Amino acid sequence: MDDFNNLNNMTPEPRGDEHTEAQQPAMDQPQAAEQPAAEQPYTEPRQEEPRTPYQTPVQHPDYRAPQQQPPFGGAPYAQDPMGAAPQPPKKPRKKHGKAIAIGLCGVAAACLLFAGGAVIGHVVSSGDGSAVTASAQAGDLPTVQINEAPDLDPDNYDVVNGLAGEEIYKKVSPSIVSVISTTASGTGSGSGVIMSEDGYIITNNHVVEDAQSVTVQLSDGTQYDAKIIGTDEQTDLAVIKVEPKDKLTAAEFGDSDELQPGEYAYAIGSPGGVQFANTITGGRISAINRDVTINDRVMTLIQTDASINPGNSGGALINKYGQVVGITSAKLSSSGFGEASVEGMGFAIPINTAKEVVDELIANGYVAGRPSIGITGQNVESADGSVAGVQVYSIDSRAKAASEGLQVGDIITAVNGTPTPTMDDINDIKEDMKAGDKLTLTVYRISTGKTINLTVTLTDAHDLEGDDPAAESSQSSQNSQSGNGGSQYQNPFSYFGW
Repeated sequence: MDDFNNLNNMTPEPRGDEHTEAQQPAMDQPQAAEQPAAEQPYTEPRQEEPRTPYQTPVQHPDYRAPQQQPPFGGAPYAQDPMGAAPQPPKKPRKKHGKAIAIGLCGVAAACLLFAGGAVIGHVVSSGDGSAVTASAQAGDLPTVQINEAPDLDPDNYDVVNGLAGEEIYKKVSPSIVSVISTTASGTGSGSGVIMSEDGYIITNNHVVEDAQSVTVQLSDGTQYDAKIIGTDEQTDLAVIKVEPKDKLTAAEFGDSDELQPGEYAYAIGSPGGVQFANTITGGRISAINRDVTINDRVMTLIQTDASINPGNSGGALINKYGQVVGITSAKLSSSGFGEASVEGMGFAIPINTAKEVVDELIANGYVAGRPSIGITGQNVESADGSVAGVQVYSIDSRAKAASEGLQVGDIITAVNGTPTPTMDDINDIKEDMKAGDKLTLTVYRISTGKTINLTVTLTDAHDLEGDDPAAESSQSSQNSQSGNGGSQYQNPFSYFGW
């Protein structure tokens, strides 16, 4: 959605068995040698049956999280501004209505950031710690093919309700897999959709994030080792690859833009873990183009009342023709509504949205060309309302903006002449831009009390992945000087009384 870290919505770390920083991009994984495909049985760790209460809460639209004190109030920042790694760019969807906010469970693990998340075990992996990744090979590569609604035999097809549920299952179930992921803190499982006969599989980023090894179980129980081809944290999509002995059954993908609220929908995945692999649930398309905020990132999703639970992540949302129209990823939890009981509100990534990302992940291993200013920031406003904008908290030394005049502490009040009181407003402007394009920033510089215009060049977000080397060096130097293993950045502008 944006390339800012919204300090007003930061979640304390660590969260349970989460073992990576929240700002660490999913693509930041070391390369490892390809592992040969193996048809080996997967042995469940010996442990107490993992419970699955990790349902990411969707906050009620009227809920307002407690606000931190504005930076002008004199309170120290949590860390040095140059030590904050820039968050991956988050491209917001066009607004279709009031977004629903999704928060985090305090104990949720990294691959449970979404409510349909993987089911997590707690057995520590004995792997060597190297991520299983691979770049797409040159040559003919598969792409997601979107199909029109088929012409079906009216004798076997209900024009209102579509194919019978049993026909849906027979058609789609062979294309749905369980995905078992092993990380440094344990094992977890999610779901996946086979997109090509030669073994490319779509799943969620949070299912395989930080995985040291990945295993895929087909609908018939056959298991293969998998390689991570590419991941994208922004859209929560990933592509993995197996080397099957025989051709796999690829899913048929339908046009998610043609969905209508009220029509039948089905979900197939592994809710609760591998022991419940290839479970089908049914319901309706509840809404389309639903703007949902997950971890400070706006995603435009399909809403359905087909049951979606932890372990369904990465599985299929299916239309009445037996075509995959979405990748299931989240579920609303009652904790976002206090004591209220909430059921039947699941969400899926539209396949038309996923297509471009998946195709790029297969071709490049990442999504190229996304624009990023390369900063983290916080929405601020003066007491008298005369200045409102995004105060720059850190600037990545690798970003072009770092050498084009922008400074830490500056407040961006407008972009290309349009007022931008919030970071979402900035990202709305750069949504349709690309890396290399230029922005004119109107900046209020507190140190001088003057407003100036700066022209900055957008950087490819992929070039900013990982920690800023300059920030690491600066932090190490400060730690050495302080002798206490850390430092805090005191806001120098508190005497302005904002």
